[in-house]
Amino acid sequence: MEVKRSFFAEQLRKIMFEKKLTQQKLADMTGINRPLISRWIIGDRNPSLTSLKKIANVLDVSVEYFIENGKENKNNFDEKDIEILKLKNEILDLKNKNLELEKENLELKYKKRRILSDKILEADMKI
Repeated sequence: MEVKRSFFAEQLRKIMFEKKLTQQKLADMTGINRPLISRWIIGDRNPSLTSLKKIANVLDVSVEYFIENGKENKNNFDEKDIEILKLKNEILDLKNKNLELEKENLELKYKKRRILSDKILEADMKI
């Protein structure tokens, strides 16, 4: 008899197969224990929103990848939870962009200081 798995379970199995990941490797990457991952794959349990986010980040997919049509499904995520996850993802994206801009700004300041320092050394050598 074939067991009907949840959409989440199917998507998790699919991406683990594509990325050639074992349950243990995914557990090591996420910090989530392997028996729990096994239960998700079987379809016996569903992840918490925190765990879902960890899995999505580690597997380099959006949270929506695991949610059928972006709507509530067999995973029992209500629409408020999905909206919260989307907003949290947007905030994380903005924070990452901000960090990139800050890094770029620091690199430009360093470059500017180096150029000014070189000009001062050149001026001192002419004197």
